[in-house]
Amino acid sequence: MNEFDGFAEPRRGGWWAMLRLARDAEAKPLLDKGGEPKVFGDELAATKAILEHTFKYFNGHLVRDGELAGLGDRVAARATANLVFRKGKAIKVERAGARKGA
Repeated sequence: MNEFDGFAEPRRGGWWAMLRLARDAEAKPLLDKGGEPKVFGDELAATKAILEHTFKYFNGHLVRDGELAGLGDRVAARATANLVFRKGKAIKVERAGARKGA
């Protein structure tokens, strides 16, 4: 569970690129534009397609609890945290050992 997997599988006169994302229970083939599994000529081409799609997934939009995690969420969270922890007062942060003579 919560694992990623990708592999090339020999099928129907070629190779299918199979990809399993953490949200899926089993590996699924990469589909062509018509909705049918795309058939690759060799194992290397199928493996390259898996790698390309995996990176597109990782570099895509992050999803949190079914919602896109965006910049607005982070800004609102920071503002809320500032209100809770600062209570309108400035907080001075000093690194340990930064004072002279310490």
